Amino acid sequence: MPTAISRIRQPIKALFAWIEEKTGIECLSKVRTYKGLTLHVFGKLGAALFFWNFLQVSS
Repeated sequence: MPTAISRIRQPIKALFAWIEEKTGIECLSKVRTYKGLTLHVFGKLGAALFFWNFLQVSS
């Protein structure tokens, strides 16, 4: 069972590491409100999707 969980967890961790590397999504020092948090998170995820799409097109 632990190997099955590890096989699932590894690609998910790699995806989140890539998102953090490309966008810096974990830097929340200036977020003060829930609205600011949602704007920050969705803006960073949008940027990650843009980078991912850009990499797909240029390959």
